[in-house]
Amino acid sequence: MNKVPKEVWIGLFATMALLLLFIGINFLKGDDLFTGRNTYYSILDDVKGLKASAPVLFKGLKAGTVTDIELLPEKGLVLVTVEVSKKIKLTQGTSLRLVSTDLFDTKALQIDPGPSQAREHKDSDTLPALIAPSLIENLVGDLTPLKDKVETSLTNVNRILEALQTEQIRQSVENLNQGSRELGLMIQESRGPVRQTLQDLSSISTEFRKDQPLMRKSLQNLQQFSDTLAALKLQQTVLQAEAALQSTALLMDQVRNNQGSLGRLMKDSSLYYNLQQSAGSLDALLKDLRQNPGRYVQFSVFGKKSK
Repeated sequence: MNKVPKEVWIGLFATMALLLLFIGINFLKGDDLFTGRNTYYSILDDVKGLKASAPVLFKGLKAGTVTDIELLPEKGLVLVTVEVSKKIKLTQGTSLRLVSTDLFDTKALQIDPGPSQAREHKDSDTLPALIAPSLIENLVGDLTPLKDKVETSLTNVNRILEALQTEQIRQSVENLNQGSRELGLMIQESRGPVRQTLQDLSSISTEFRKDQPLMRKSLQNLQQFSDTLAALKLQQTVLQAEAALQSTALLMDQVRNNQGSLGRLMKDSSLYYNLQQSAGSLDALLKDLRQNPGRYVQFSVFGKKSK
C-alpha cells in the first residue's frame, strides 16, 4: 500500500483550516452558508455612505449582506447588490429601505416585507428602494416644532421688552421735559434774589473801597500795638511772676507742714481754743469795765478818803 506523502496531509489540513476559518468568520458575521442565498438588486439615487458588506436587516436581525455597490453614470443612479438568506421569503410589494443604525449614521438596508399572500420574488429580481431619514434628521424633525415654539416665545418676549423699553423711554423723556421746565422756573424765580445779591456785593465792594483809609489806619495802629508789646520786658515780668508763685507755694507748704504761727494755728486746735477763750475773757473784762468802772479806777477831786 502506497504511503500518502506528508505534503498531501499538510495541504489537506491547511485547506480544512482555511475552510473552517472561512465558515467561522461568516458565522460570526451572521451569514448562513448552508441554507444558501438569493441575490437581489436595488437602484437608489444616493446611498448616503452605504458600504459593501453592510448588513441587510429583517425585523432587526441580520438576514443578508450588501455585496456590491456600482455607480450607473449614464443614469446617475447607484446599483446595489444584496444577498439574502433563502429562509426569508420576499413577496411582491417588498422593498428595501436605507436606514441609519446608530448616532454615527452607520448605514444598512432594512427589508420592508410585502403581503404574505403575494407572489414571491425570484432570484436576481430588482426590489424597489427607499431612503429613510437618519436618526439626526428624525431628531431635527422632532425638534423643529419645539424650535418654532421657542422662536415664537422669544418673539413675544422681544415685543414685550420693546414695548417696555418704549414706555420707559417715553417716561424718561417726559421726566426730562418736566425737569427742564422746573429748572427754567427756578432760574426765573432766582433772578431777583441773584440780582439783589449782586447789588449787595457791589455795595459792599464800594464801602470797602471807601473804608480803605480807615482800615489802613487800623492796620497801622495794630502794628504799633504789636511793636509796643514787643518793646515790653515781658520776660522779666514772667520771671517775677514765677518767683512770686514759688514763694506762695513755699508758704502753703509751710502751712501744710505745721511750720510758723499760721501753720500751728491751722493745725493745732488747742491753740485755737486758747485764743478763743482769751478773746472771750478779754471781751467779758471790757464789758465789766464799761459797766463797773469804779471797781478798777478810783479817783477824787479832793483827794482820797480815809477809811
